[in-house]
Amino acid sequence: MLNRALDLGINLIDSSAAYRWSEELIAKYVGHRRNEFVFATKCGSGRVLQPDGEWVQTLDYSARAIMPQIERSLQRLKTDRIDIMQLHSPPHDDVAFGDGLDGLKRAQEQGKVRFISLSADGDAARKAIEIGEYDTLQISYNVLDHDPGEIVAAARAKDMGIIIKQPIANAVFEKEDEWDSEMATRARTILATDVVGEVSRVEVALRWLLEDENVHTAIVGTSNLDHLVDNVEAVARGKLGEEMKRKIESKISQIVGP
Repeated sequence: MLNRALDLGINLIDSSAAYRWSEELIAKYVGHRRNEFVFATKCGSGRVLQPDGEWVQTLDYSARAIMPQIERSLQRLKTDRIDIMQLHSPPHDDVAFGDGLDGLKRAQEQGKVRFISLSADGDAARKAIEIGEYDTLQISYNVLDHDPGEIVAAARAKDMGIIIKQPIANAVFEKEDEWDSEMATRARTILATDVVGEVSRVEVALRWLLEDENVHTAIVGTSNLDHLVDNVEAVARGKLGEEMKRKIESKISQIVGP
């Protein structure tokens, strides 16, 4: 899967200390192609394997705690640098008053990290933008939840790079067990057949997002090789037609107002 992604031209791989063996598996399968991709990972939130086989989550965004995590990520990846190191979903107060940023800056000064960042939404993301010392922001944003676009624009005004998580809203519109959720209800309006026609809703969501010139890249997780290829081909088709975009914006206005 990872090698195929690189072969298709994907050049960003995102991970985290909290994603169990993710970093080790990336090193195992594409470590030999390290110069072909930007590697982004996260710290502050981790998981520790217990003797009974259970994974226990740890949360500590202090400089004291994240420095060993950065070292561990370097060891797991068998590399001498991490391209983007992100605080992983820190609460607002940790962003506003904690010293995690100092830890990231120290690792950057030591050449262990190229760019310092955080994965955050809402007030934590807004505070990071206000601080003005983070290089990139990873944030949730998609056609069903377009309000974060204001935060994205504010981050771009500070020259921050933008990485989008949940770019297709976790494909909630394809999951029967989530059919009654708010996002699925929105999808039935915004991505209705009279809007998207014969184009898949996943494709429309991806192309809509990547038309936003403030967005630099999006993380679309999958374990299905066919879905990976479909997504790459969808993006390659470029911008949506003007009529479809007009219909989408009209439907969004019906739900959230102009």
